[in-house]
Amino acid sequence: MSLADYVRVLRRGWWVIVLLTGIGALAAVVLTQTTSPTYYATATVYVSVTSNGTPADLQSSSSFATQRVATYANLATTTTVLDRAAAALGGMEDVASLRGSISSTGRAETSLVDITASGSDPAVVAARANAVAMALAAAAPGLDAPGPTPAVRLTVVQPADTPADPTAPRPRNNLFIGTAVGLVLGLAVVVVADALSTRIRSSADLPRGAGLATLTSMPSGPKKRSRHMSATDARLEAFRQLRANLQFGSHVGGTIAVAGVTAASDAQAVARQLAAAFGEIGSFVVVVDLDLRPADGQRRRRGEAIDATPRPGVADVLSGSAEIDDVVTLAIGDRVHEVPAGRVDSSSAQRLSTQAMRGMLDTLQARFNHVILACPPLVERSESAVAAALAGSALLVVESGATKRSEFAFALELLAGVRVTSVSVAVDHVRDLDLGGGRLDRQVPVGERESVASI
Repeated sequence: MSLADYVRVLRRGWWVIVLLTGIGALAAVVLTQTTSPTYYATATVYVSVTSNGTPADLQSSSSFATQRVATYANLATTTTVLDRAAAALGGMEDVASLRGSISSTGRAETSLVDITASGSDPAVVAARANAVAMALAAAAPGLDAPGPTPAVRLTVVQPADTPADPTAPRPRNNLFIGTAVGLVLGLAVVVVADALSTRIRSSADLPRGAGLATLTSMPSGPKKRSRHMSATDARLEAFRQLRANLQFGSHVGGTIAVAGVTAASDAQAVARQLAAAFGEIGSFVVVVDLDLRPADGQRRRRGEAIDATPRPGVADVLSGSAEIDDVVTLAIGDRVHEVPAGRVDSSSAQRLSTQAMRGMLDTLQARFNHVILACPPLVERSESAVAAALAGSALLVVESGATKRSEFAFALELLAGVRVTSVSVAVDHVRDLDLGGGRLDRQVPVGERESVASI
């Protein structure tokens, strides 16, 4: 993926990033509010060794004190020292609680031992640190160098002060960490989800080398215009571009089958809008509704109720109960006509493979410049492949964000099975940020192109 692809992915999933970032920040705030404050206080003890004052004795005494610092740091948390500290605190603390709240470390290359106490009460914390430091100073000389005058001396040089502010939690740090974690998690979720997604959102998601004659991206539709936006209806222009692609890019004949890959695509609407685009240049066009599924709820289209008394149409012509002149009606202006599906029964769809269907197409091709066959979903109904074979060329309608790559590949396989080699694709309802997201590799001329079955 290029940098532009990553930017497009992030723009597409910005709401996921914002949501997870907000959740991370909110979790940090909740954690901060629900966490009890923790105070820390430290008392420092200095270790010294008495000597006769000669330089050699001073050097050896200093080395001995430095070496014993680690021992005295460990000694601070022993029962002997903590018993003294608990007694000094008046019996309000026991050895177990002191051991859990006290830590002791020796500073490297020095003679200093730091006694640190933690807890939720600042005064108690300071008292604990000072009590343990005093207990260590009193107990260590007698344990390390017993005698009337111990050579080792421990002195509390820095008593613990009562802390004014808690060390934890840290609201700013928590908020920063929570926000950063949420942001990173959001970015990861968006990028990984896009990498694992099999849905087609733009032409970039179509398989390469599919042998497509033309490829057109159809935007969702006109939006509220501002002075910074073009006054041109982008969707209307996309259908004009599709018309030009079909005329000059794929050199389709007078008949083309328009079919959605799945039911998510509104191929009927695409067929009608394409017919209107051909009508703008003076062509006589007829849209033939070949969705001959029985009226049991399967043929209900977007926002369209099923007519209780359908007009005569394709099904009636194929069954012999009506003539072609009886079913062709004017739809848009004076150049775009339509033939409805008609009174459909359980065998209507199977009649598309009969000689009656070929005769009807021959009649329409003789009367109109363009015959557009509006077919049911290709991967769901076999009659769509039959219609595409009769037309000689097909326009697949891919619904952006709904059609999967596997469904698209299966649709191409079905068309290859009936030897349809002129296949165009319209990716419908593409979001603005996905427009221009891919490129169509140039193919050899339609007449020399291998069958799409090779994919």
